[in-house]
Amino acid sequence: MLLELFGLIGVGLYVGKKYQHKKTSGPVIKKTRIVPFLGDVRNQQLEEFSPDSSNEMSQVEKLNNRNLTIAISSLGLAAAGRFVYYPLLWLSLPGIIYIAQFAFISGYNTLIKERKVTVDILSAVTKIFLIFKGYFFLASFAIFLFSINRKLLSKITNNSKKNIVNVFKQQPNSVWVVCNGIELEIPFETLKANDIVVVNAGGTIPVDGHIVKGIASIDQHVLTGESQPIEKEVGTKVFALTLVLSGKIHIQVEKTGSETTAAQIAQVLNQTINTKTDIQLWSKDMSDKLVLPTFLLGGLVFPFYGSATAIAVLNSHFNYRATIASAIGILNYLNLASHHGLLIKDGRTFELLKRVDTIVFDKTGTLTDEQPMVGQIHSNGEYSEAEILMYAATAESKQTHPIAKAILQKAKEQQLNLPAIDDASYQMGYGITVTVNDRLIRVGSVRFFEQERINITPKIKHIHKLCHEQGNPIVLVAINNQAIGALELQASLRPGVKTVIRELRQRNIKSMYIISGDHEAPTKRLAEELGMDRYFAETLPENKADLIEQFQKEGKSVCYIGDGINDSIALKKADVSLSIRGASTVATDAAQIILMDQSLNQLTYLFDMAQQFDSNMKTTMAVVVIPSLISLGVVFLTPYGLIQSFIWPQIGLMAGLISAMKPTIQNKS
Repeated sequence: MLLELFGLIGVGLYVGKKYQHKKTSGPVIKKTRIVPFLGDVRNQQLEEFSPDSSNEMSQVEKLNNRNLTIAISSLGLAAAGRFVYYPLLWLSLPGIIYIAQFAFISGYNTLIKERKVTVDILSAVTKIFLIFKGYFFLASFAIFLFSINRKLLSKITNNSKKNIVNVFKQQPNSVWVVCNGIELEIPFETLKANDIVVVNAGGTIPVDGHIVKGIASIDQHVLTGESQPIEKEVGTKVFALTLVLSGKIHIQVEKTGSETTAAQIAQVLNQTINTKTDIQLWSKDMSDKLVLPTFLLGGLVFPFYGSATAIAVLNSHFNYRATIASAIGILNYLNLASHHGLLIKDGRTFELLKRVDTIVFDKTGTLTDEQPMVGQIHSNGEYSEAEILMYAATAESKQTHPIAKAILQKAKEQQLNLPAIDDASYQMGYGITVTVNDRLIRVGSVRFFEQERINITPKIKHIHKLCHEQGNPIVLVAINNQAIGALELQASLRPGVKTVIRELRQRNIKSMYIISGDHEAPTKRLAEELGMDRYFAETLPENKADLIEQFQKEGKSVCYIGDGINDSIALKKADVSLSIRGASTVATDAAQIILMDQSLNQLTYLFDMAQQFDSNMKTTMAVVVIPSLISLGVVFLTPYGLIQSFIWPQIGLMAGLISAMKPTIQNKS
C-alpha cells in the first residue's frame, strides 16, 4: 500500500514538473529594475501602476473563478455519486486532480529545487491519501475549501487595494480649460502642462498646479487627513483629487495623470501591499516547520488508528490560513493609516515602530516651519515699532520669499495699511529699495546697508551683534540714508509640537533629541522649550548619520524625522524614518513614512497604531492556530475525526479574518 502511495506521489511530482516546464517555456519577460533619484525614474515607477497591472489582476481573478467553478462541479458530482448514483463519483476525479496540480507544482519547486518541505507538500499528500483511499467526496470538499480560500484571499486583497488606491486614483473623463478667454471642455488625457483648468464649487481638482485666478475653500483630507477645509488663493498650490467646497478657481497645470502627488501615493501604497511583515514571514515559516512533525505524527498514528485518522491528523494542520489572515491584517492597517494622513511605504514599519525607544528630530522644517516669524521689533528711538514694520512690509509687499512672507504676516496681524510703491529694485541676497511718497526705503541685511553706505547707529549695531550670537536673523530698515530700526526673525514652532512631545513622553519613548545645522543658541533654546533630553547644534549633514549610528551602537532603536536633502543619509541609517509632505524629494524618497498633513500631529496616533497592530496580529494568529489544535485533539475522540478536520481549521480561518478586519470595522462604527 505504501509503495503504491509513494508511486502516486511520484507521478504527481512528475506531472508538476512537466506542467511547470511547459508553463515557463517560451520567451521570458524581464521587468526592468528602477533605481530612484535618477532622471525620470520617479515617473517610470508610476508607469508600473498601469493597465497591465489591472490585466494581471483580472487574469488571477479569472483563474480563481475557474478553479472555484471546477471545484464546485467536482463536489456536486462527488455528492451525487456518494448519495445517488455511485459511478458519478468517478467523474469528480478530473476536477480534483486539476485543482490539486497547483499544490503539486509548488511542492515540486520547493522539495526538488529548494530542498524544503512546505505546506504545499502536505496539501498534495493529503489529497493523494484521500484519492487513494477512495474518499472522493472528501477530496472534492478539500479542493472546494482550497479554492474558496484562494478566492477569498484574492477578493479581500483586491478590495483592500481598491479601497486604498481608488482613494487616490480617480480621474475625470473630461476637464474644463480656458482657451483664448473661452471655457472649453476637453478630454482629460489631452491635458498638458501650463494649461489653465477651471474648477467650480463641488468639483474635484484633476491636476497638481497653482491658482492663477480666484479663491476657494478646498477639502484636502483625502491626501492629508486634515479635517478642516483650507482657504486657497492666487499663487497657492493645489493637488489632484482634492475637492473644491466653495468658490471658483483657475489652475495652471504643473502635473497630470501619473505625475501627480495622488498618483505617487497610489503607487507607493500599491507597492507596499506586496511587502511581507515579520509576522507574515513567521506564520509562513511556522506553517512550513510544522509540516514534518505533522507527517511524523500521522505516520505514528497510522498503524494504531488507521488511515482515516492519519489523514485527519495531516488535514488538521493550519496550512495557509495564518498567512492569509496576517496579510489581510497588514492591508487593513495600511488602509487606516492612509486615511489618517500617514503614507507608510513598507508594511514592516509597524513592527519596527513598536521597538523604537529614541526619536531624533531635525530642527528647521520639522519642529519649526520653514517660514520664520517676526519676533521683536527694534527702534533707534525716532520711529515707532508699527512704523518700522509698516515700511518693511511695504518694501516687501511684492516679494514671495519666506522672510517677506513673515514680515507681511506680522503687518497683517497688526492690521497695518500699506502705502503704494512708486518704484522698486531688488538685489538678490542683500535687500530691496523702494520709493514711497518721495522717501527712499531700504530693507535688507547689514551687508546691504554697508554697501549702500547707509548710516547704522551704534544701538542698531549692538542689536545686530546680540541677534547674531543668538542665531536669529535680523532685517534692517532705513529711510533715505539713515537706519531707523530692525526686525528680529525667530523660528516659528510648528502648531501642536509641544502637545505631541508631551504625548510621546507618555508612550514607550525613553529619549528625544534634536539634531540641527543651526547655531548653538536657538537650538539650545528650542531644546529647553520642548524638554528634549539632548541637542546637537551646527551639525554637518554627514555627521547627522554618524550620530544616528552612534545611538544605535548604544543599543537604541532610532526613529529619525527630517525634511531636507541634508537629512537623507540619516533617514536611511535610522531604524524608522519619517518625512513631512512638501519636504525635498530626496527626503520623502528616503523616508519609510510620510506625514501627509505637513505637521507632526499624527505622530502619537502612528505609535499607538503600531502597538495596536502588534496586539491584533498576535490575536489573529492565536484564533487561527487554536482551532487546528482542537481539531488535532478531537480526531482521536470521535468517529467523525476526518470530517471535523475539515471544519475546525476553516473556523480558525474565519475567526482570523474577523480579527484581522476588526480595526476597519471599529473605525467605521
